[in-house]
Amino acid sequence: MGQFAPRLFLCPVVRCIMYMMFLTILHHYLLWHYSQAYLQFFNVWKNLLWFIVHFFSIPQLMRSWLAPWKRITEERTKAWDLEDLFGSIVINIISRIIGAIMRTAVIIIGTISLVCTFACGLLVYLIWTIAPALIVFMIILGVAYIV
Repeated sequence: MGQFAPRLFLCPVVRCIMYMMFLTILHHYLLWHYSQAYLQFFNVWKNLLWFIVHFFSIPQLMRSWLAPWKRITEERTKAWDLEDLFGSIVINIISRIIGAIMRTAVIIIGTISLVCTFACGLLVYLIWTIAPALIVFMIILGVAYIV
């Protein structure tokens, strides 16, 4: 039985069938790679961008940018007391400044994360586009290096 196996693969019909199977698989892979995979990757990329925007709550933080930090405010207790009036004004201003600083920091970190995710997505799109040609080039380069 071992003697007939090498002869089987030398048969022109079997070799032709193997080439046709390889070309069919290659065709289906390239069709998927350049059509469906792009759409699937775009949906994943869009979900990542949506997640980052909502994880850092960027729209909500921008709407409440000058709101007091943790809603810490001071209410006036006496109607005509200047010390009480200025004390509540100072505490409320300090609370708003701290809130603005904290929200600005989170907005900046979220924006940096968003820009990095966008740039990485573009880079992956570029790599995904040239990956089949790059693989063939590396195989040829490897064979040439061996020989």
